[in-house]
Amino acid sequence: MHLIKLYLFQSFFRSTLQDCSVSSGDVHRTAIFYLSIFWTIQFLLLGEAVETFLASISELVLTWVFIFIALALARRRHLFLPVAALTMGAEGLIGLLAIPVIVWLRIAEGPALLVAFYSLILFALWGLAVLGHVFHQALARPTSFGFGVACAYAVETYLGTLMLLVL
Repeated sequence: MHLIKLYLFQSFFRSTLQDCSVSSGDVHRTAIFYLSIFWTIQFLLLGEAVETFLASISELVLTWVFIFIALALARRRHLFLPVAALTMGAEGLIGLLAIPVIVWLRIAEGPALLVAFYSLILFALWGLAVLGHVFHQALARPTSFGFGVACAYAVETYLGTLMLLVL
């Protein structure tokens, strides 16, 4: 319950990194949550169980690598556990809320298809804003810098996963 409350607060920009106390066990539970949500999303989009599992695992690993490198460059590696937990938890929660929209996108026709597509874009932007908020706090930089790092994270994880699947 503690973790769900923390991720809800983070997803609505109500908590700060200083409010976050997580253990390595919390990070592992969050990673399983994140992995299961993104496996479900990938499965809804691609339909291949093995390929979606590989995509989800690669996304998880790329997320950890990106967070570690970003924090190491800022000399704030001690924040790895809370940043990893907040990033995966908030993104997993937003992904969970987006699953019905993805299903709607798959079955919609006509004008409803366009509404479903734009709704899905709003979830992606919400996720970027939350990541920007997390990186802004973790790196102790301006909000715009945090949003730029969040965009770099999105490019690295999604393009990295795509490249790993293509190879």
